[in-house]
Amino acid sequence: MPEDPLLPPPAHTPGLEDLHAGLHDVLRLIEIEHALLRGRLESLKADSEGARLLEGVMVLGAVLQQRMAGLLQICREIGRL
Repeated sequence: MPEDPLLPPPAHTPGLEDLHAGLHDVLRLIEIEHALLRGRLESLKADSEGARLLEGVMVLGAVLQQRMAGLLQICREIGRL
């Protein structure tokens, strides 16, 4: 019998905890990458093309961090983690 989508999920949703842990790992890797890029940016000349490109990559990384944080929150809410 299919589950009623209006009922709350079971106390333990198989795979959801693994998904949450995996997303958390990816978010941590993004944070490490961001820190490394920030260190590299400090060594570049502020007006160089490389610095501008690196700043753009860092902005994209920040957007990615926000999206990952949102996905983690969805996992927490769905699985009551």
